[in-house]
Amino acid sequence: MKYYCRLFLWFWVGPLIILAWGSSFADEDEKAFSGELRVEGGSFQAPGTDLSAYQISRLELESHLDVAPHFSMALEGDAKWQASTASAPPPEPEFPVGNLIPVEIQNSNGPFYSFELYQASLHFTSGRLDVTGGLFKPTWGSSHFYKPTDYFFPLQPLQWQKDPPESSDSLDVTFFLFDDLSLEGAGRLLDGGNGEWVLRLVNKGIGITVTPSFASLLGRNGLGVELSGTFPDFQMRLEAVDWLYPDGSAHAEWVAGVSTLRQGIAYSVEIYRDETGSVLGDFSAGTVNATYFYTSMEKTFPGEWKITPALVKGIEGGPFLFWPKASWGFEKSWELGVQGQLKIGTVPGPLALLPNRFGLSITYSF
Repeated sequence: MKYYCRLFLWFWVGPLIILAWGSSFADEDEKAFSGELRVEGGSFQAPGTDLSAYQISRLELESHLDVAPHFSMALEGDAKWQASTASAPPPEPEFPVGNLIPVEIQNSNGPFYSFELYQASLHFTSGRLDVTGGLFKPTWGSSHFYKPTDYFFPLQPLQWQKDPPESSDSLDVTFFLFDDLSLEGAGRLLDGGNGEWVLRLVNKGIGITVTPSFASLLGRNGLGVELSGTFPDFQMRLEAVDWLYPDGSAHAEWVAGVSTLRQGIAYSVEIYRDETGSVLGDFSAGTVNATYFYTSMEKTFPGEWKITPALVKGIEGGPFLFWPKASWGFEKSWELGVQGQLKIGTVPGPLALLPNRFGLSITYSF
């Protein structure tokens, strides 16, 4: 499998790198592809283990083409190579998709290789009708830490790199009943011929959006609501889902937050309640019912400097996570970044299994 993946990446990623590099010298309107090349190195330390080093190289490519006035298509994918001096860091919380057609090839032994297709979709719009079909992901929800109403692809909390979740074979149809009221239906096919679907009614007022929704997923159904309000100097958000299971049990989850901008600094605070025990995956340390406090700030300085520190804490106790990030955009298309995840405290709690981590990266966009 390892040699197969090497061969696969050599024949696919090599030409794409050459194509992307060549396109960077063309005018913006003439690019066949745009994307990002990122190299990162750093260290991590899982609980009870020694400090280890790691390295990640990643290439992302995307192409969007307007075929006709009402018709367009998109293609996005990435390739990644990762190695470490010890066993790899614990997997970040992920919500895998059992696609009818596999869209990712990877190996699991030795240095990690993967090639994944994010999007290969067609989009049609005419009048009040908007249709997207193929391999893609609808984007729902408005929260920062976690999006419970993004049923197919919830935002992955505590993720070191904000990777797009694995896409699926989907069809999304939106019909605008009025300018501020639309009905959206989305469905997808999964491995084994199983299907999932979501219905959403989006009501947009002046600064306020209310979206009730219903999701029929494998193993559970969800009845949810999303509420967001944008005011002159702050924004409020609320997302909640009541999950119903075949055995008759019900478990709710909700997130509430507020954001504001003061003297050029963006502040955000959210509280998330999880009664499913699945959101943080292996990091939850077996905690089923837990409440998390999340806060972050973002400040941009002259010279393309930006800092984004964040803090995550389990309300029930245990350690908290300090998550500083900083970036510097230098020259054209280049960015230097640094981030860390520092766990403070050793008392058992929802974040007890989280590793300490530090990384330095350089990114070239084209």
